[in-house]
Amino acid sequence: PLPVPVHLPLPLHVLMTDEGKKARVAIVGCGGWSQGWHLPNLAARNDAEIVALCDREDTPGVGGCVPSLCVPMDELCAKYGAKRYKTVEELLADDGELKLDGVLVAVPHAHHSSVGGAVLKAGKHLLMEKPMSADVDDARNLYELGVARPNQAFLLNNTANWQPGLIAAYDAVKSEKIGQLKHISCVFAAPLGWLFEGSDHGSWNKKHGSMIGNGFAWGQFSHTFAWIFKVTGLTPRSVYCVSTPSEKTGADLYDAVVVTCSNGCTINASGVGTCPDKGFKIIGNWLFGTEGMMSYNGLAGSDNVKIDEAGGSTAADGAASRLEIWTNDGTHELGPPVQFEHLDQEGTGPGSLDALVQACRGEEYFVGAGAVEGLKSVCTIDAMYRSAMSGKAEDVHGCDDL
Repeated sequence: PLPVPVHLPLPLHVLMTDEGKKARVAIVGCGGWSQGWHLPNLAARNDAEIVALCDREDTPGVGGCVPSLCVPMDELCAKYGAKRYKTVEELLADDGELKLDGVLVAVPHAHHSSVGGAVLKAGKHLLMEKPMSADVDDARNLYELGVARPNQAFLLNNTANWQPGLIAAYDAVKSEKIGQLKHISCVFAAPLGWLFEGSDHGSWNKKHGSMIGNGFAWGQFSHTFAWIFKVTGLTPRSVYCVSTPSEKTGADLYDAVVVTCSNGCTINASGVGTCPDKGFKIIGNWLFGTEGMMSYNGLAGSDNVKIDEAGGSTAADGAASRLEIWTNDGTHELGPPVQFEHLDQEGTGPGSLDALVQACRGEEYFVGAGAVEGLKSVCTIDAMYRSAMSGKAEDVHGCDDL
């Protein structure tokens, strides 16, 4: 098996884990994703407990991705035996009673900076939904808060970045198995027209606050860019984008993007926000280097699927698409199956949640997506929207020093 890179939240000699300790976690933002995924996943764990829930709305989730999953806050708090708060400030002010270890933040994009920043300043481990922010200055502020607190976990819920395939790809690139990276080609297509064109999902298809755009880029492309920047370590320098918006909402539905990186490597990325819904998303990541190439391509959803001869989709059975590496010396290697987002509503949750709980318990943890990947992704998407409006390539702002 490939070695798994870890981040040590404390010097190794002072890492002392109480095996009986449960991570005390609060959730801020109790809409559909929290009620459908985060809360059931946390409740299924025997190493964590939900001690508080925070949402300013008595009926959360309006305008979000899956409001149909939401129940009122009083019912939700009763279900999970958690104390209710309306603001993150009230939550953190009550820490003397709550004794929080970590906070999971799942508020709308435009509020990530204020809520996530408050959690970091309070000294708590943080797992926050992607994107890191929808504003470059806010993302830079969060990055600096995280870097200044190396003993606190700052994680982003790009769940694809904790899959075995990413770790194998990361290790292969780091060891220069395919040489110096020269070009990357990506496609990410999702059957989410209902989200980006739906009148009931304004958080995902309307601009809020300082946002200069909203749609597929913030909602889905942030997964692709976090994956690429983690695997490769590349830093974006300029972006050219042609975008096709929804006629209903104005959200970007189709994005054609060219990114030039600081070392001259180029990234060609295609994003598709609406396509036939067959129960999967289309993932295609090709990396080309001076010594070989790498493929991470397949169909991914709540379960990996493949297309059978009749054209239907069936659950992956081990013969599914896998990470593949070809090198100039004739070597061909197969890696882990292609998996992207972790969308299982049952079980103990994705690797990102594992990392939060591990950090809360004083254990070693892997940073699949953190401050660096989050900032680079935000800066890239910001430049995308600016380029789509200007019709020319735009410099990337905010991550020049990374």
